Amino acid sequence: MFTFSKIERLCSKTAIDALFSGGKSKTQFPIKLIYKISEFDSPFPVRAMFVVPKKKHKRANKRNIIKRRMREAYRLNKQILYDSFMNAKYDIMFVYLSTEESEYSLIEDKMKQLINQLVEKS
Repeated sequence: MFTFSKIERLCSKTAIDALFSGGKSKTQFPIKLIYKISEFDSPFPVRAMFVVPKKKHKRANKRNIIKRRMREAYRLNKQILYDSFMNAKYDIMFVYLSTEESEYSLIEDKMKQLINQLVEKS
C-alpha cells in the first residue's frame, strides 16, 4: 500500500516525451505537476516521476535530497490518486521549481494540494 515500486515509476523515454509535448500542468510553488492520460498496461493507475533541474541545483547531493523528499511525500499520499483513478491511467511528473532547498513539511503540503487538484480536475 505505501510502497513505490519499479513498475509505478515512469521510465519510458517515449512516455516522458509525450508528457512534455502534450501534458497539462498545475503549479503549487515550489512544485509543478505535469500530467497526461496514458494507455499503458499496469496494475497501477498512475506512473510517476520526479525531476529536480540541474540548472537550479548544481550539486547532485542536493538534487537527490529534494527528490527523496518528493518521492516520500508522494508515496505517503498516492492512495488519494489510486482511489479516484481506478479506471483511468495517468502519467505524472513532479518538477521542483525553486532554487532553494525546501523542508519536507512544505514539499508534502504542496504535493497534497497538487494531488487534490488533479483528483478534482478529473
